[in-house]
Amino acid sequence: MTVRRRSALVVAALIAAPVGAQEVVESQAPRDPVLTLADEPLVRIGIVDGPLEYIFGDVTSAVRLEDGSIVVADEQDSSLRKYDANGRHVWTSGRTGEGPGEYRGLRLVQDCPGAGITVFDWRLNRFTQLDLDGEAVATRRALPPGSANPYATPACSPDGRLVFRQWPDDVGVYDEAVAVGEHYRWSTNLMWREGDNLATLRSGIPGAERTRFYAEGSGPSWWGKDMVFTPVDTGVWYGTADDYELEHLDWTGRATRIARWNGPNLYVTDERVDSFREAWLNRYDDPERRGNFERDTWPDIRDNLPESFPAYEAVFALPDGGVWVKTFVWRAPEDELHLLDRDGVWVRRLTLPGNAVVLDAGPNWVLLSQRGELDAQTVALYELVER
Repeated sequence: MTVRRRSALVVAALIAAPVGAQEVVESQAPRDPVLTLADEPLVRIGIVDGPLEYIFGDVTSAVRLEDGSIVVADEQDSSLRKYDANGRHVWTSGRTGEGPGEYRGLRLVQDCPGAGITVFDWRLNRFTQLDLDGEAVATRRALPPGSANPYATPACSPDGRLVFRQWPDDVGVYDEAVAVGEHYRWSTNLMWREGDNLATLRSGIPGAERTRFYAEGSGPSWWGKDMVFTPVDTGVWYGTADDYELEHLDWTGRATRIARWNGPNLYVTDERVDSFREAWLNRYDDPERRGNFERDTWPDIRDNLPESFPAYEAVFALPDGGVWVKTFVWRAPEDELHLLDRDGVWVRRLTLPGNAVVLDAGPNWVLLSQRGELDAQTVALYELVER
């Protein structure tokens, strides 16, 4: 077991909350056996050549509905596609544009009460609700202009509140205050909205890590930390990825619980750096371009890599109040999901292949985006089995 420092998140929470208000739950190992994927998926959707409704260009999100059907958002052609539980195409809805049923940036929002399918258009800052036949039935502005972070999809709570991460209002100040090559971190607020009611759950949370790469501006840091969150019936679990730790806030913003667990080592090894370099080199077929990358580009990338990885990159809520926590993709050859129950106890660890992107997850299944033959993108539903 490694000894890790106490993260800034915990210190801030303890200062903000009354003494004794929080329960700290620490887990050294998962309570139940480790899970892995079944040998073959229950369903795989996506082909290299054939009917267009089965060819994906840029899958940004997907959700599994209660009847087992799957809805996939493909941002390349601004379409939503529904497939039945056996992977057969049912309908395609949407196109590029700004009118009803049209989109500029597609993100599916999970589990919004009273809606068949909910889409957040991060470019147009609006929600579109569709029925289960793919017809757009309502379109409305998501939030006040400039208030929501467009790169962090809002989420719905079981009682219908919309939880979102606020876009920093002092981005320019950050960019002007640091020199080229310096790292910094945005500050963000966690908020919820219900009808006309707008409330701040927690302010001043460490958000995205950034680097001033050029004099003209900044960008996300290589392997940078960011704040993630997911609402449940009792409030919101959130964390800053500094360590294996999440904090639970009730709907008044009171910190009620901290969950800590002893996840894998976060130290950036030489092997992982080499793997990252090889992944870059594999993008180039031309030996001259590979040589130019190694000589001109790679040294700057290597100099800006951190000494430790983020602990995680996403969280997914379950109907019973538990959450899946997705570890950071570059941390190890295999990815992992860690299941915490509604009390914050580490219950399960799920191992995943390193080429998978988690789109949706349930207590005994996971929906993944993977790359297959000729780099074709597929969406696959796997059953989880004990290892």
